[in-house]
Amino acid sequence: MRKIILLWTVAFFITTFPIPSHAQNQRVVNKLAAMRSEQLLVFELGIEELLQVIEATAWKMNYDSVVTDQPREKILLIRTFPPLEFQYRILLKVAPVDSAIKLAAQGFWFLAPDSMPRSSKSMQRADRDLLKLFLYAFTQEIARKKGVPLFDRTLPGKPFSKFMGWNLLNPGLASWYLMKDHPRVSQKSAVGWSLFFGALDLGYTALSFAPTHEAGNQNGGVFNEFSPQQIALFGMSTSRLAMTIGYFVDKDYDELKKSGYYFSKIEQLDFNTRYTRPLKQ
Repeated sequence: MRKIILLWTVAFFITTFPIPSHAQNQRVVNKLAAMRSEQLLVFELGIEELLQVIEATAWKMNYDSVVTDQPREKILLIRTFPPLEFQYRILLKVAPVDSAIKLAAQGFWFLAPDSMPRSSKSMQRADRDLLKLFLYAFTQEIARKKGVPLFDRTLPGKPFSKFMGWNLLNPGLASWYLMKDHPRVSQKSAVGWSLFFGALDLGYTALSFAPTHEAGNQNGGVFNEFSPQQIALFGMSTSRLAMTIGYFVDKDYDELKKSGYYFSKIEQLDFNTRYTRPLKQ
């Protein structure tokens, strides 16, 4: 009886106080408008040529589709991440400015099937990273189209054999090998993690030379059942296993490598080239 009353109450409120979809859409638009955007001034390129460069960059950067509106002044790039069901979008707005073109790029995260953008700090940081990486690739694609590439190299490869060699020697060296060229990992973080794993492994190595405690000693607690050599072996094996799992889990670097573009560290990206100039907000 109570369930029936509850159902009728919910139905009454839904039919009496409907939530207009226009208001929901307006809230989404307001949220997107408040998000950070990046602006570039593009030289020596017409609008039609600009659209071709954006499309070429999107396909190389592994985007799924490029949608252009009828006036050809807005371009929406859509990229999905199947394992997590994330969908990332970049909205590009084109506006002629005298002899140049102003390109405003705005990125935002979506979590399918929800249509509301996520605004957590980690999502905001990832949004800024992905947006800057795409624009940096875009500047390189312009230079390629003009026949004067900005770089004569791509990101260096990270073969498993080399990684495993450093990993067996010391996980700190393997960490540095993976992170030193990763665009989304700052130089400080790369150094910090490498020192942490390196020092941890050295600690386990020193522990392996410690004298074995007496079997009757109960002061060691739960670790009293294991010798220092066993604890050291377990720690060294665990850290190397964790690094190996990290090598296969992190696909960001491989995707950026496959794009054919070169990326420096996020904090060092320079958009001031012969064909582009960054504009302040």
